[in-house]
Amino acid sequence: MIMMRDSEISFKSKEEIKFFQEESLRQTISYIAENSPFYQRLFRQAGVDPSSIRKTEDLSKLPTTSKKDVSEYNRDFLCVTKSLVMDYVTTSGTLGDPVTFMLTENDLDRLAYNDSLS
Repeated sequence: MIMMRDSEISFKSKEEIKFFQEESLRQTISYIAENSPFYQRLFRQAGVDPSSIRKTEDLSKLPTTSKKDVSEYNRDFLCVTKSLVMDYVTTSGTLGDPVTFMLTENDLDRLAYNDSLS
């Protein structure tokens, strides 16, 4: 996956930022299409060929994912082996039922980085 820190992207041209966004989009769609049972099923049911999602304009082709989907099919969102799950985080459920997310070491590193920016 492409990772670019805020300090790096802040000085890029509009074209470079769009390239970064679209390359990240392609990599993410490819990754979930290969590794997530939920998205494999969703793409198949919606008739979406993941390789056709190339540009930000293609996002409208994607079916939406709901909170209900995350609750009902939680484990099907997991894209890694369960042994790589380092932590479980559960939402407060303020607006309904709580939802649990499984986090890997990479997820925790990304969250720590995001926290350091705020």
